[in-house]
Formats: sequence, C-alpha cells, structure tokens
Amino acid sequence: MIFRQKSGLCAALILLSQAAPAADKSLKDILAAPPVIERKAPATSVPVKVRAGKLFVEAAANGQTRQFIFDTGSPTILTRRFADTLALTYVGQNTGVDANGAKVTMDIAVLDQLSIGDVEFRKVPVLVFDYSGLPLAPCIFDGGVIGSEIFPGSVWQIDAGKGRLSVAKDASALGIKQPLVRTRLYDFGYPHAPIVDYKAGNIADKALFDTGSTAEVSLFSGVYENPTVQAAILPGSMKAGRGSEGTSAGGTGAATDLARFELSRISLGSKAIQDLHGTTRSVPPTLLGAGLLQRYIVSLDYTKGEFILEKRAEAAPARKQAGYAVTLGADHASVTQLFHGSEAEAAGLKLGDQVIALQGQSLQVSSDTNRCEKANWLFDSFDAAAPTTITVLRDGAPITLQIPASN
Repeated sequence: MIFRQKSGLCAALILLSQAAPAADKSLKDILAAPPVIERKAPATSVPVKVRAGKLFVEAAANGQTRQFIFDTGSPTILTRRFADTLALTYVGQNTGVDANGAKVTMDIAVLDQLSIGDVEFRKVPVLVFDYSGLPLAPCIFDGGVIGSEIFPGSVWQIDAGKGRLSVAKDASALGIKQPLVRTRLYDFGYPHAPIVDYKAGNIADKALFDTGSTAEVSLFSGVYENPTVQAAILPGSMKAGRGSEGTSAGGTGAATDLARFELSRISLGSKAIQDLHGTTRSVPPTLLGAGLLQRYIVSLDYTKGEFILEKRAEAAPARKQAGYAVTLGADHASVTQLFHGSEAEAAGLKLGDQVIALQGQSLQVSSDTNRCEKANWLFDSFDAAAPTTITVLRDGAPITLQIPASN
C-alpha cells in the first residue's frame, strides 16, 4: 500500500497559495530557508524498521516522540491529529498532487524542533494533513511522514541490512569506502527531493529516489513503452496485469494497466546496475525505490551533491512476487491487482472480488480496532506468494478458491 504525497520532479511539483502572511517572512522565504541544524556529534544513527514495505523511524517533534514513515519522495507531513497537540502556527497552504495524480490540499506550518537521534532540525516547514478519510491511516500513521526538506546540509545513509538510518555532517563520518555508484544528486529547491540521472535503453532522464515506493525501479509508462527499453527487459520476465497502483493521500488510485519485469540494466551516471525488478507507473517521474535497499546501502550526500550506492555485505533473500494483491478498505477487503497468466487468475480470482477470508482468517471489518488488527495481519503475516485459500463473494454467495504458490 502506498501512503504518500508525491511532489513530482524539480518541485514542479507544488502549487503554493499563502493563506495568511507570517509575521516577518513570506511563505516563499520560509520554504527557501535552509534547515537550521544542531549536532552533538559528526554522525548519529537511529533504528529503521521495515513494515508494509515502508521505512519507520522514531523522531521527536517539539519534544513529542512518535513513529514516522521515512519517505525520501515526500515533504514532511504531520497528521492533523498529532499536529493539533503541538499548537502550531499555520503560515499557508499547499495544493499538490499525490502519487496517483490526485490533487490534495494541505496546511503549512513551521515546526520549532524536529529531532532524529542526536541531531536537531529547527524551524522546519511541515505540511499538515487530515488522514481520517483513509480507512487504514490509523493503522499506519503515528506522527506522520519525515521527508526531504530537512535533507540539505547533511549526508543521509540508509542501511536496511543493519536496520539503521544515519545522519552525518559529511561523508567521512560514515566511512564510505568503495561505492559501486557515485553520481550527481540534484537539489532543485523545496522540498529538496533527491533527483538523479538515469538511462534505460536509449532513454536518458531524471528519476526520484523514493523510499515510499517498494520496487527497485518504477518506470514511467512513457519510458517503459520505448522500444529500446523494451529490448532491455529480460526475456520471459514481463508480466502484464490490471489494477490500482496503490493508495496515496488522495485515496486509492483507479484501475490501470500494470506491468512487472526484470530490467537487464540501468545506468546511474557512468555506472550500471543490473537485473532490476521493475514496475510501471502511469504518472511521471520514474522512481528508484526502497527495493534497492535489499541489495545496496544508499547515501544521499547533500553536502557534495552525490548519490552513492554501496553493495550490502549480504543481500536480502529474494522473495517471489504474487500474481494478485488484496487491499483492506473501510468495511471489507478486495482484490486490487491481478496479473494475467498468474496462478491466482488460473484459480478463478477476479479483479474487484470482495474477499471474505484468507487462509481461514476473516477479513470482514466490524470496528476501527478490528480493521487495524486485520490490516496488521495482512502487513506482517500474510504471504500472497505462498499457497493460499481465499474466500470471495460472488453473486451474493461465498466461494472458496485454492491458489498455488507463485512461480
């Protein structure tokens, strides 16, 4: 599931409207100001946990500690519920588009202090959004999202193998030795999203490094359809399907054509990485996602403008991909993705099927607490690629299907 606001490239991105002038600064000045950083040491590290494909870290906003999603492809967003406990001063509004292209309006406030480990960021512009319209938001969000506007002035390193997020004054404090990739990192201004050059086939473009995306690479469909990119897809690896690309701030995306594949190579600057698991997305830009963290340590050096990949000592075990996806909504679960020729399709599963139970576990929702219990089971325990017993509702009656393990 994808819960994020996507800023788009070059902050081309965000349409700003000043709701009320700040006392001594315009909204543009507030957003353009570099983060004020206070460090107790050259580097600090905090645990990072992966859940539902998202990275979670602990941080303190104005002294109140919460769990946050760490999303490099998003500005920092506080939940309305949490923001209301902080007595924030609002300075404007932001109207932008989410990951599915839907327009979303959020308030803008200035947070006095945001602490991650032993580093403090002061006077941080943050967005505030009421996630209550998203049924699973209470199951996912605590404080909100920590995003990219605090990246300038530091080196950010994500090492999923060690479960660690590090923030450093410079790269020397992190001991980076022989990186596989060291290429230019672009910063086009607020919200300071991490942008890199890439080349697939004969297409040279820019991509957003976005830990809110679970794939290794998500190619914009306009790039994916290029013949030279098609030629770079490993034979037999392409799987076509139909369904939603995920849920973002504006809600669940409409059904669209989907594709999964293995890309033989993609170039980042002058270096190439090989055999990437990829997906398509209907809106630009192309994303380099959290899937890369299964093989690489990623460092975003905003002090020198460098994007750095180091090989992990040991890559995470490869996981098979299921031919379908189930998403829990307000009162029931449904099949939101289905790939053609998959074991699920052969077993009789249909896109849009209402799912009553998986592996004998009821997915019928009776309360908010009950919904989160079922969502947590889906996130943490259910493996859609394993042999599955699924019960769906057809013509008002339940039918049970047996789906073999994914190949």
